[in-house]
Amino acid sequence: MRQLALAVILACMLTGTAWAGEIPSGDRTPPPPPPPCTLTTTGEVPTSDATAPGTVITIILTLITIGR
Repeated sequence: MRQLALAVILACMLTGTAWAGEIPSGDRTPPPPPPPCTLTTTGEVPTSDATAPGTVITIILTLITIGR
């Protein structure tokens, strides 16, 4: 009997959630278009040595491994 009561309560909860999620598809106005993108880049893109951090990490990991 307890399981039946829990099943009924759960079914009512799920039904309420399903009804609340319904979206009317009638006379609905479309959303406004997004604003135009005005991305401007000024200056140079920094170009640094991308391998330097990897080298430092490799050295640190090697020292940790040797220290074990």
